[in-house]
Amino acid sequence: MAITIRNKETEELIRRIGRRTGEGPSAVIRRLAEREAVQQPTRVSEEEVQRRLAFMADLRKRYPPPDDGTTWADLEEEMDSIFGDDLK
Repeated sequence: MAITIRNKETEELIRRIGRRTGEGPSAVIRRLAEREAVQQPTRVSEEEVQRRLAFMADLRKRYPPPDDGTTWADLEEEMDSIFGDDLK
């Protein structure tokens, strides 16, 4: 599958890196993509999960649902039925 870069500045950056390293554009992109793939964690850290949950809890406190009888518990129950345990 061919990938076309439609951004001249990015294309020139890739070519500049290639000139410096002696690689063609495909080799530059592959090397950088492989490095990125290795560096990226496959799962979110527990600390990040807790930070996000605390942020959501703060939002719930600051912006309660409108008074239509729906509670955050109702919304959480609905989200659990849609997403299961993926959010916990």
